[in-house]
Amino acid sequence: MVIKVTSQIHIGFKVSLNMANKKQTQRIQIGKPIESMNPIFMRAPDEKIYAEIIATHGGRTLAEIKQDGYRLQIHKKDGIVRAFTRSLNEVNLGIFPELNSSLAGLPDCILDTEVTGFGLIGYDGFQSIKKRFRNKVSSESLKKYLESGLTSEFPVGLTAFDTLYWEDKKLINLPLIERRKVTEGILEARISPSVQRSFTEPVKLEEWFVELTDSKYEGLVCKNPNSLYLPGKETTEWLKLKRAETLDLAILGVYLDGDSISQVLCGTYNLAEGRFETLAKVNAKREGANKTLATILNGKLCEEKPENIFLNPAIEKNSEQMPSYFVKPENSAVLEIASMNCHYGNNTWHSCGYDGANAYSLRIAWLKRIREDKSITNVSTTEKVRKMYSTFGGQNE
Repeated sequence: MVIKVTSQIHIGFKVSLNMANKKQTQRIQIGKPIESMNPIFMRAPDEKIYAEIIATHGGRTLAEIKQDGYRLQIHKKDGIVRAFTRSLNEVNLGIFPELNSSLAGLPDCILDTEVTGFGLIGYDGFQSIKKRFRNKVSSESLKKYLESGLTSEFPVGLTAFDTLYWEDKKLINLPLIERRKVTEGILEARISPSVQRSFTEPVKLEEWFVELTDSKYEGLVCKNPNSLYLPGKETTEWLKLKRAETLDLAILGVYLDGDSISQVLCGTYNLAEGRFETLAKVNAKREGANKTLATILNGKLCEEKPENIFLNPAIEKNSEQMPSYFVKPENSAVLEIASMNCHYGNNTWHSCGYDGANAYSLRIAWLKRIREDKSITNVSTTEKVRKMYSTFGGQNE
């Protein structure tokens, strides 16, 4: 049994600690996708955050470079290799033929990986994999895809950051430090372990973070060396450290400038209320994203607000603030939205966590990318926004 204890540590924020000395009994099966364990984003870096991370992890943290790509869970058994996204959807590995020889060199295993542009870092690497990734591929379209030259122009590789099964052993019930020993032994041509360093001194962790982000890397994921792999969980056992906070939001409405999409209204899903709530209105023209969105949302726009979208009552009374069109969430797309911080207070615009007067909203938000690898079921929840704000702080209006 996994026991969680919520406590307040001396440097000022709440943590949810996994009692690693209690053996868990996670059941896994090769070929059946496992819900991923995900890190929590604390807040934008400040001078105290590095000490907080190390203290949260018991005096030592394992920090690894956060790759900017698409997460893939690799399963191999008896020579058959399958891959799954965070949404648990299977990916046709035929779109990545350059991985064949490396995958063939693996034993039976389950790996948690990131597929990235080969030899590229940060945004450049993400742009490369963005051009290569496909959710669904028919036989005919796969043939055209392989003939297009994309595979040679934008080669990909896999970065392995966790190993859940290796040869005939289930590793999911072992602490990270033991799983890591296996991961570091993966040295195929196109598959390599994530770059990870151990830190006990906050100043050293800060120096590496600054060095990496100045070199176009996205940031770090800091992990408790004793952390177990908890499928589908977000705990402070794994912490994201980035320059800006990101959330995966659903497109709930669009604003038009002439015939083009100029802005999008994005929101969270409120589990308790069973509805979608607005959190940010962002520019959709960044790097031509509006053209891609026009294709994705073609035929999916509607004039009437869907019943499962909740708007702030104030915006309902102001027709100038209403979107040109709405999008039914079940037909919508997921966007990764970055922001400098989260507000909570008297809000006449958004409805996330609305209590009759106050609501959450994002400060200086921008569209970072279209998450074609995620489905609407992966949208960040209102509960997550509330937890992030109350646990790690934000700004009151």
